[in-house]
Amino acid sequence: MEVLQHLRGPIPTTMREVSALSQLNLDEDVPSIQGANFPILLQSNTDTNFSDITAFKSAFARSAEDARVYSHLNTVLEQGQEYAIMLYTWRSISRALPFIRSSDQPNRIKIYEKTKEILEPHCLKLKQFMFFQDAAIRRFVEEVKRLAHKDQKNFFVNQAYLVTLGKMIKMFALLDEMKNMKASMKNDYSNYKRAAQFLQVNDPDSHDVSIFLAKQKIIRDTLKESLIAIDGYEDLLIEIIHNSAQMYENKVYILPEEKHTHVIVIAFSLYLLDSGRIVDGKQVGVCLNKIAKRLNIGKLDRILKECEVVNLFGDMSVEPFSYVRQTASFDPSKWPECNSAKVSGQGVILTHMARFQEEYTSLTSDLAWHTNTTSIRLNERSAKENQELYDLALRGLQYLSGWSVQVLDTFSWKLAHCASGFTNHECPKDAENYEKATRYNYNSEERFAMIEIISMIKSVQTQLLRLEACYSEAIGRSVYRELQAIVVGQLSAPLLKAQKKKERIMLARLILAIQATCADQISDTMDLDMMMHTSSSSGGGGGGTTGSKSWGKAASSKLSNSSNNNNHNNSMTTGSNSTMAAVAASLANNNDSPTGSISTSSIFDSNKRRVGPSSSQLYLVRTMLELMVEQVSSTKQMIRKELDTATLSAIDTFLKHSFYWPYLLNFSETLIKCCDLSQLWYREFFLEMTNGACIQFPIEMSLPWIFTDHILESEHPGYTEYLLYMLDLYNDAADCALNRFRRRFLYEEIEAEANLVFDQLVYKLSDKIFRHYKRYASSILLDKRFRAEAQRTASWREPYPPPNRYTAALLRQRNIQLLGRSIDINRLICQRMNKAIYKSIEVAISRFHSSDITGIIELEAAIECNRLCHRMLSEQLELDDFDALLREADNLVTSRLGKITVHVFWELTYDLVKNYCYNDATNRFVPTNFTLTEVLEREKPPTVEAQYVWGSRSLNTCFETIFKLYRGFVGAPHFSAICRLLGYRGLFVVMAEVMKVAQSLLNQTLRDYVCRLVLLMPQSLILPSEKAESDAVFSALYTQLHQIYKYTDLRTNVFQNFREFGNILICCLQLEKNLSIEDSCDLRHAGPFIGQMPRQFFPAIPSHEEGLKGKSINELRREREIQYKELQKKQESMNIVLVVSRIGTEDQLSLAKENEILTKERLCSGLTLFEFVSYDSSNRNNSDDFQT
Repeated sequence: MEVLQHLRGPIPTTMREVSALSQLNLDEDVPSIQGANFPILLQSNTDTNFSDITAFKSAFARSAEDARVYSHLNTVLEQGQEYAIMLYTWRSISRALPFIRSSDQPNRIKIYEKTKEILEPHCLKLKQFMFFQDAAIRRFVEEVKRLAHKDQKNFFVNQAYLVTLGKMIKMFALLDEMKNMKASMKNDYSNYKRAAQFLQVNDPDSHDVSIFLAKQKIIRDTLKESLIAIDGYEDLLIEIIHNSAQMYENKVYILPEEKHTHVIVIAFSLYLLDSGRIVDGKQVGVCLNKIAKRLNIGKLDRILKECEVVNLFGDMSVEPFSYVRQTASFDPSKWPECNSAKVSGQGVILTHMARFQEEYTSLTSDLAWHTNTTSIRLNERSAKENQELYDLALRGLQYLSGWSVQVLDTFSWKLAHCASGFTNHECPKDAENYEKATRYNYNSEERFAMIEIISMIKSVQTQLLRLEACYSEAIGRSVYRELQAIVVGQLSAPLLKAQKKKERIMLARLILAIQATCADQISDTMDLDMMMHTSSSSGGGGGGTTGSKSWGKAASSKLSNSSNNNNHNNSMTTGSNSTMAAVAASLANNNDSPTGSISTSSIFDSNKRRVGPSSSQLYLVRTMLELMVEQVSSTKQMIRKELDTATLSAIDTFLKHSFYWPYLLNFSETLIKCCDLSQLWYREFFLEMTNGACIQFPIEMSLPWIFTDHILESEHPGYTEYLLYMLDLYNDAADCALNRFRRRFLYEEIEAEANLVFDQLVYKLSDKIFRHYKRYASSILLDKRFRAEAQRTASWREPYPPPNRYTAALLRQRNIQLLGRSIDINRLICQRMNKAIYKSIEVAISRFHSSDITGIIELEAAIECNRLCHRMLSEQLELDDFDALLREADNLVTSRLGKITVHVFWELTYDLVKNYCYNDATNRFVPTNFTLTEVLEREKPPTVEAQYVWGSRSLNTCFETIFKLYRGFVGAPHFSAICRLLGYRGLFVVMAEVMKVAQSLLNQTLRDYVCRLVLLMPQSLILPSEKAESDAVFSALYTQLHQIYKYTDLRTNVFQNFREFGNILICCLQLEKNLSIEDSCDLRHAGPFIGQMPRQFFPAIPSHEEGLKGKSINELRREREIQYKELQKKQESMNIVLVVSRIGTEDQLSLAKENEILTKERLCSGLTLFEFVSYDSSNRNNSDDFQT
């Protein structure tokens, strides 16, 4: 209660604070130039892994049993993926443990105990890995044995099952390569085994694990030996190879890794297929050369050449053709493409850029159109519009997959073909292999191409995720519509025909099973008992994976009896009470819709639903439809012959479209996988190759930073907006480390590198931005004729900086998402720009301190250059006020005297007054030939980078050449610059201090000299005659003033002091003149705003009547008065005081009036500075002290 009472406040104050919250602008009108970020991401997973197969038990014979087999294989694949992650992320542990130096070491027992305690959990995983690979091989071999059995040759193996078997084959190849690669894993287990033996721990599997880890290629060899013992296994492997080759050629895949999976499956299956060996002089087993026709070696040769290097896992890559080379019957003549010296185009990314750019342009234009349409939509989309969004989403996924595949192909190719001194002369011989593969392996064009493709991927991902809900809804509606169109619509007519003919009993049964599985509108009178009996009475056959073509006799007779029954009321497709018949009729009537789509006027509207099929439903439907259109059959009856051309075409189209449904129904998850480029950061394989010499590679070898730094170092303005897309690679890598690998140490390494990279990015970006705008401002201020003359005579080529080098899209970013953090890069750049401008002003003042008074011209120009640079940067950044930065750099914040004022006074007093002589003809001060005072010691000019002076070295040279013209004299330009920089306050300080010097000069020096000269003067001075010549005049005066002429200090100190006093007076006069000019210009410019109208010219009124042009004198005067009042009325709209008095507040009006007074009250309006100086000097000379 006390806390609540403490938090209470006055209600009006609270209401005002709450109301002020509504004034906060939360809308950011900033272009999106970074990767997609989603604080909360909702993903719907429709893959049930056949947990709901019991709901469709009646749909197909043995569906539950085969589904369990399929589900178990998926589980094995998931476990294999986990072990692959374990192997890939394995880091050596034993290197961090202490070694036993000798057998007499006293603490060796404790060391062994701790070694066993630390390594035991990890070694237990290795043991489990050995058991897993053994169980997985047995499970795979059992499945191959079941499908290759002679009694099961009539079984139909669907496409999904072939793909799953291919994934199993790829898993074995992956695990075998990773086990062979990880030497640290073997060393850790050896240390554990040594410690366990010392402690006498009995482990019966220890020897087997050691042999398993030590033996190379043990997984593939064990698998191959197990398959060779199966009779007819080659038929299944050939079918797997054909399926993978067909899917690769037709690009029947979405995820990037699936393309590489098909290639690895082809190559590794060929390795497993070749079992030829010589036994007792006879060829035994399968030889690839003998079955070359069945394999279509030419096509496989082309595929393996196109994909010469495949990304296996992370930064691990493998050459698929190497598996073929290891076969016993390898014949190079059968593989001309792979054995040719021609370089594969896999890693040549530049050849694909034109196509990628065209795809990106077309896709983004369509996405933008649909985004704008969705933002103004008020009603639901039609079926056609849903289909357009469905097609657009599929096209987007396919394009993203193609771009990501090309990035990974180039990355894998570069990893497998490291740079050398021959390919890159900048590559050192002692560079790390990973450095050769990344830093020195990409030229500038390839880096730009990779940057552009990565930016295209991240940009499209952002656009698709922005309307993910709309796309998911359209996908769901389109999938549901197309599924019902084929199940309810297209298959109704073949079902009606099949029920009338006994020989088509198999087709009827399949269609009934399909409709029972997926049909949404099924009549209540449907004979479910018949379907249950039909499904359960089939004695053999497959379901989820296989389907028997010899159907059960009981089911056939039951279906035959039901089809011969004349009671049409109980039929699914006939009779007035049949809902299915009505729906089929409505589908048939709608000829305009594709694939028999359902019209909105039908008995039910399929566009109202957006529920797609489950994974089990889709699997069963696709399996049964594939069986219906199978072209090769070993049975006597082929169902394909019983279907008409339209139905076959519709089924083929449906099978092509429905292949992508699992990806589209999980749209957001598929989109993230298609855009996942985390592999560009991981480098575990190359770290393993260093054998512990390198704990982690520096950021100079990291591809994300290489691409980021290349954008910063290049002068290409079109790639500047791609900077933030490169940082999204760290988000991908971190997401993979947390959610896929689940390794904390990897995330910490990514986080450490990302922090360092971002700091470097902000530092270099700020430096580049300031340098660009400083050069831009200097180029604007540089005299155009000087530039043209310098380029013509001196061959000077300083390019004019482009104004849009760093666009507003980059500088205005306030919410950059990096590793879950939201970073305001605009604020960070603002901080560094303020520091850079402040330092630049400090450098200008320091350079002025190191020069004489003539450097005031350069100082003023430098301040104006920084002011212009600040003004251009302020258009995009919220910088501090420039005058505030200037006052801080000039030390006016903590002191009454600024650095500039002090140095001006110092130079005027101790250099200009003492060492310069005034030339009245040129109105300038020029240095004297003989200096009677000590030379001033000034500070050395600071050594800074060129960007803090004028932006570049060449611009520094140009301005140095210009400012040389203002050295060697002090005149009106210098005094004008002093007046502009110091202002009234600074001039008052300087003049007051200069007059103090003059007073000191009069009181301390000139008074003594004058007294001495008075004593040396004659009592009377006779002036020569006016008619005397110059020689006579000189002789007469010389004779009378000879004593003064002989005075030793006359030519040195006396004349020097009088010159100093005269220079002081002339300096004051010059300052007053130039100050009056500046004030007059200011008043002239400010006149319309303070109510001071300039006098207008009106021609004199003619005195004679001829010049009146028919008008009287009074009329002309009246017209002039009207013109004057109109002019006065126009000027009133510019008067600040009048405008503020009408629409402003009282405080604003008070400020406006004070500002007007300060503007009007200038010295040139009536005050004379030099008159005051002269009067003060005269009074001091006429004072009694001076007279005495």
